[in-house]
Amino acid sequence: MSGGPVESGGTPGGGDSIGAGAAAGAGAAAGADAPAGASAVAHCLLLSGGLDSTTLAAWVKDQHPGETIKAYTFLYGQKHAVELEAARNVAAHYRMEHYLVELPPIKGSALTDAGTALPEGRDLETVTGVAPSYVPARNLLFLAQMASLQDAFGPAVLWLGVHHDDYTGYPDCRPEFVAAADEAVRLGTQYGLRVRAPFVDWSKAQIVRWGLEHRVPYELTHSCYQGLSPACGVCDTCQGRLAAFAAAGATDPIPYR
Repeated sequence: MSGGPVESGGTPGGGDSIGAGAAAGAGAAAGADAPAGASAVAHCLLLSGGLDSTTLAAWVKDQHPGETIKAYTFLYGQKHAVELEAARNVAAHYRMEHYLVELPPIKGSALTDAGTALPEGRDLETVTGVAPSYVPARNLLFLAQMASLQDAFGPAVLWLGVHHDDYTGYPDCRPEFVAAADEAVRLGTQYGLRVRAPFVDWSKAQIVRWGLEHRVPYELTHSCYQGLSPACGVCDTCQGRLAAFAAAGATDPIPYR
Protein backbone atom coordinates (compact mmCIF):
# COMPACT_ATOMS: atom_id res chain seq x y z
CA MET A 1 0.00 0.00 0.00
CA SER A 2 1.05 3.56 -0.50
CA GLY A 3 1.75 5.61 2.59
CA GLY A 4 0.44 8.94 3.78
CA PRO A 5 -0.95 10.72 6.81
CA VAL A 6 -4.36 9.74 8.09
CA GLU A 7 -4.52 13.12 9.78
CA SER A 8 -2.21 16.05 9.14
CA GLY A 9 -2.33 19.42 10.85
CA GLY A 10 -5.56 18.54 12.62
CA THR A 11 -7.68 17.98 9.50
CA PRO A 12 -8.52 14.74 7.70
CA GLY A 13 -5.95 13.76 5.11
CA GLY A 14 -6.41 11.80 1.93
CA GLY A 15 -3.49 9.40 2.43
CA ASP A 16 -3.80 5.62 2.48
CA SER A 17 -2.82 3.34 5.31
CA ILE A 18 0.76 2.12 5.48
CA GLY A 19 1.11 -1.58 4.82
CA ALA A 20 3.72 -3.60 6.70
CA GLY A 21 7.13 -2.84 5.21
CA ALA A 22 5.99 0.12 3.13
CA ALA A 23 7.47 3.57 3.51
CA ALA A 24 5.72 6.22 5.57
CA GLY A 25 5.11 9.76 4.35
CA ALA A 26 7.73 12.47 4.13
CA GLY A 27 9.37 13.51 7.36
CA ALA A 28 12.70 13.93 9.11
CA ALA A 29 14.25 13.35 12.48
CA ALA A 30 17.49 13.87 14.32
CA GLY A 31 19.53 11.82 16.74
CA ALA A 32 23.02 11.06 17.97
CA ASP A 33 25.77 10.23 15.48
CA ALA A 34 23.58 10.89 12.46
CA PRO A 35 25.10 10.68 8.98
CA ALA A 36 26.05 13.97 7.38
CA GLY A 37 23.11 15.85 5.92
CA ALA A 38 20.50 14.52 8.33
CA SER A 39 17.73 17.02 8.97
CA ALA A 40 16.21 18.39 12.19
CA VAL A 41 14.76 16.23 14.93
CA ALA A 42 11.40 14.50 14.62
CA HIS A 43 9.54 12.66 17.36
CA CYS A 44 7.55 9.51 16.52
CA LEU A 45 5.11 8.30 19.12
CA LEU A 46 2.96 5.24 19.39
CA LEU A 47 -0.61 6.57 19.63
CA SER A 48 -3.32 4.04 20.46
CA GLY A 49 -5.94 6.62 21.38
CA GLY A 50 -5.91 5.45 24.99
CA LEU A 51 -5.17 7.36 28.18
CA ASP A 52 -1.42 6.71 28.39
CA SER A 53 -0.51 7.41 24.77
CA THR A 54 -2.68 10.54 24.70
CA THR A 55 -0.91 11.86 27.78
CA LEU A 56 2.37 11.00 26.05
CA ALA A 57 1.31 13.09 23.04
CA ALA A 58 0.74 16.03 25.36
CA TRP A 59 4.05 15.39 27.12
CA VAL A 60 6.07 15.31 23.89
CA LYS A 61 4.34 18.47 22.65
CA ASP A 62 5.08 20.15 25.98
CA GLN A 63 8.73 19.09 26.10
CA HIS A 64 9.49 19.67 22.40
CA PRO A 65 7.47 22.69 21.28
CA GLY A 66 7.70 23.56 17.62
CA GLU A 67 9.41 20.29 16.66
CA THR A 68 8.11 17.71 14.18
CA ILE A 69 5.88 15.11 15.82
CA LYS A 70 4.46 12.05 14.07
CA ALA A 71 1.88 9.73 15.60
CA TYR A 72 1.69 6.09 14.53
CA THR A 73 -1.40 3.95 15.16
CA PHE A 74 -1.24 0.21 14.50
CA LEU A 75 -3.98 -2.16 13.44
CA TYR A 76 -2.99 -5.72 14.32
CA GLY A 77 -6.28 -7.59 14.66
CA GLN A 78 -7.23 -6.13 18.04
CA LYS A 79 -10.82 -6.45 19.24
CA HIS A 80 -10.90 -2.79 20.24
CA ALA A 81 -10.00 -1.37 16.83
CA VAL A 82 -12.59 1.31 17.59
CA GLU A 83 -9.67 3.07 19.29
CA LEU A 84 -8.58 4.21 15.82
CA GLU A 85 -11.27 6.89 15.92
CA ALA A 86 -9.94 8.09 19.27
CA ALA A 87 -6.38 8.18 17.90
CA ARG A 88 -7.55 10.27 14.95
CA ASN A 89 -9.29 12.72 17.27
CA VAL A 90 -6.27 13.02 19.56
CA ALA A 91 -3.89 13.54 16.62
CA ALA A 92 -6.20 16.24 15.25
CA HIS A 93 -6.42 17.92 18.66
CA TYR A 94 -2.64 18.15 18.94
CA ARG A 95 -2.17 18.88 15.22
CA MET A 96 0.22 15.97 14.70
CA GLU A 97 0.97 14.09 11.53
CA HIS A 98 -0.90 10.80 11.91
CA TYR A 99 -0.07 7.50 10.22
CA LEU A 100 -2.05 4.27 10.29
CA VAL A 101 0.00 1.09 9.95
CA GLU A 102 -1.74 -2.19 9.16
CA LEU A 103 0.03 -5.38 10.23
CA PRO A 104 -0.92 -9.04 9.87
CA PRO A 105 -3.09 -10.08 12.87
CA ILE A 106 -1.10 -11.06 15.95
CA LYS A 107 -2.37 -14.24 17.60
CA GLY A 108 -2.03 -15.67 21.08
CA SER A 109 -3.87 -13.02 23.09
CA ALA A 110 -7.35 -12.48 24.49
CA LEU A 111 -7.09 -9.06 22.88
CA THR A 112 -6.85 -10.53 19.38
CA ASP A 113 -8.21 -14.11 19.42
CA ALA A 114 -11.95 -14.18 18.73
CA GLY A 115 -12.45 -17.38 20.70
CA THR A 116 -10.69 -16.17 23.86
CA ALA A 117 -12.71 -14.04 26.27
CA LEU A 118 -11.15 -11.02 27.93
CA PRO A 119 -11.14 -11.25 31.74
CA GLU A 120 -13.66 -9.16 33.65
CA GLY A 121 -13.78 -7.99 37.23
CA ARG A 122 -10.30 -9.17 38.23
CA ASP A 123 -8.66 -7.77 41.36
CA LEU A 124 -5.74 -5.99 39.73
CA GLU A 125 -4.02 -5.59 43.11
CA THR A 126 -3.58 -9.34 43.50
CA VAL A 127 -3.28 -10.81 39.98
CA THR A 128 0.11 -12.19 38.99
CA GLY A 129 1.73 -13.49 35.84
CA VAL A 130 1.38 -12.39 32.25
CA ALA A 131 -1.99 -10.78 31.53
CA PRO A 132 -4.40 -12.63 29.19
CA SER A 133 -4.53 -9.41 27.15
CA TYR A 134 -0.75 -9.37 26.61
CA VAL A 135 -0.12 -9.38 22.85
CA PRO A 136 3.12 -11.31 22.16
CA ALA A 137 6.03 -8.91 21.63
CA ARG A 138 3.65 -6.16 20.49
CA ASN A 139 5.79 -3.20 21.56
CA LEU A 140 8.90 -4.82 20.12
CA LEU A 141 7.14 -5.23 16.78
CA PHE A 142 5.78 -1.68 16.83
CA LEU A 143 9.18 -0.18 17.62
CA ALA A 144 10.86 -2.19 14.87
CA GLN A 145 8.21 -1.09 12.38
CA MET A 146 8.45 2.59 13.37
CA ALA A 147 12.24 2.42 13.26
CA SER A 148 12.19 0.91 9.77
CA LEU A 149 9.74 3.50 8.47
CA GLN A 150 11.54 6.48 9.99
CA ASP A 151 15.12 5.39 9.33
CA ALA A 152 14.48 5.98 5.62
CA PHE A 153 14.33 9.72 6.32
CA GLY A 154 16.64 10.46 9.24
CA PRO A 155 17.30 9.88 12.94
CA ALA A 156 14.40 10.14 15.34
CA VAL A 157 13.19 9.56 18.86
CA LEU A 158 10.57 6.81 19.21
CA TRP A 159 8.26 7.38 22.17
CA LEU A 160 6.33 4.78 24.18
CA GLY A 161 3.67 5.42 26.87
CA VAL A 162 4.44 2.32 28.97
CA HIS A 163 4.26 2.72 32.75
CA HIS A 164 4.97 1.07 36.10
CA ASP A 165 1.55 -0.51 36.63
CA ASP A 166 2.04 -2.75 33.59
CA TYR A 167 5.39 -4.28 34.63
CA THR A 168 3.95 -7.59 35.84
CA GLY A 169 1.36 -8.38 33.19
CA TYR A 170 3.20 -7.04 30.15
CA PRO A 171 6.88 -8.01 29.69
CA ASP A 172 7.34 -5.39 26.96
CA CYS A 173 6.50 -2.55 29.35
CA ARG A 174 9.41 -3.06 31.77
CA PRO A 175 12.32 -0.61 32.12
CA GLU A 176 14.72 -3.39 31.09
CA PHE A 177 12.82 -3.81 27.84
CA VAL A 178 12.86 -0.07 27.12
CA ALA A 179 16.61 0.11 27.76
CA ALA A 180 17.32 -2.93 25.58
CA ALA A 181 15.04 -1.68 22.80
CA ASP A 182 16.77 1.69 22.85
CA GLU A 183 20.16 0.07 22.42
CA ALA A 184 18.96 -2.31 19.70
CA VAL A 185 17.27 0.47 17.73
CA ARG A 186 20.31 2.74 18.08
CA LEU A 187 22.69 0.04 16.86
CA GLY A 188 20.39 -1.28 14.15
CA THR A 189 19.59 1.97 12.33
CA GLN A 190 21.70 4.13 10.06
CA TYR A 191 20.59 7.32 11.79
CA GLY A 192 20.99 6.12 15.36
CA LEU A 193 17.32 6.27 16.34
CA ARG A 194 16.49 6.24 20.06
CA VAL A 195 13.66 4.88 22.21
CA ARG A 196 12.26 6.86 25.14
CA ALA A 197 9.49 6.09 27.66
CA PRO A 198 9.12 9.01 30.07
CA PHE A 199 6.37 7.32 32.13
CA VAL A 200 8.14 4.00 32.62
CA ASP A 201 8.57 4.62 36.36
CA TRP A 202 5.22 6.39 36.83
CA SER A 203 1.97 4.89 38.07
CA LYS A 204 -1.16 5.34 35.99
CA ALA A 205 -2.47 7.71 38.67
CA GLN A 206 0.64 9.89 38.25
CA ILE A 207 0.04 9.96 34.50
CA VAL A 208 -3.55 11.08 35.06
CA ARG A 209 -2.46 13.79 37.52
CA TRP A 210 0.06 15.19 35.04
CA GLY A 211 -2.53 15.01 32.28
CA LEU A 212 -5.17 16.84 34.28
CA GLU A 213 -2.69 19.57 35.16
CA HIS A 214 -1.90 19.99 31.46
CA ARG A 215 -5.51 19.76 30.25
CA VAL A 216 -5.15 16.54 28.32
CA PRO A 217 -8.47 15.90 26.48
CA TYR A 218 -9.30 12.58 28.12
CA GLU A 219 -12.85 12.87 26.82
CA LEU A 220 -11.44 12.06 23.35
CA THR A 221 -9.74 8.86 24.47
CA HIS A 222 -10.82 5.21 24.39
CA SER A 223 -9.41 2.46 26.61
CA CYS A 224 -11.97 -0.36 26.85
CA TYR A 225 -10.46 -3.64 25.61
CA GLN A 226 -13.95 -4.87 24.78
CA GLY A 227 -14.18 -2.08 22.21
CA LEU A 228 -17.43 -0.86 23.77
CA SER A 229 -18.78 2.66 23.93
CA PRO A 230 -19.87 3.42 26.58
CA ALA A 231 -16.92 1.52 28.05
CA CYS A 232 -17.60 -1.77 29.86
CA GLY A 233 -16.00 -0.70 33.15
CA VAL A 234 -15.00 -4.27 34.09
CA CYS A 235 -12.14 -5.29 31.76
CA ASP A 236 -8.61 -4.84 33.10
CA THR A 237 -7.93 -1.59 31.29
CA CYS A 238 -11.25 -0.02 32.27
CA GLN A 239 -10.65 -0.95 35.90
CA GLY A 240 -7.12 0.41 35.82
CA ARG A 241 -8.28 3.64 34.25
CA LEU A 242 -11.11 4.18 36.75
CA ALA A 243 -8.77 3.44 39.66
CA ALA A 244 -6.21 5.94 38.33
CA PHE A 245 -8.77 8.74 38.11
CA ALA A 246 -10.04 7.90 41.60
CA ALA A 247 -6.49 7.97 42.99
CA ALA A 248 -5.98 11.34 41.29
CA GLY A 249 -9.15 12.64 42.94
CA ALA A 250 -10.91 13.16 39.62
CA THR A 251 -13.79 11.76 37.60
CA ASP A 252 -13.16 10.02 34.31
CA PRO A 253 -14.91 12.09 31.61
CA ILE A 254 -15.79 9.17 29.32
CA PRO A 255 -19.11 7.29 29.77
CA TYR A 256 -19.33 3.78 31.25
CA ARG A 257 -22.10 1.19 31.14
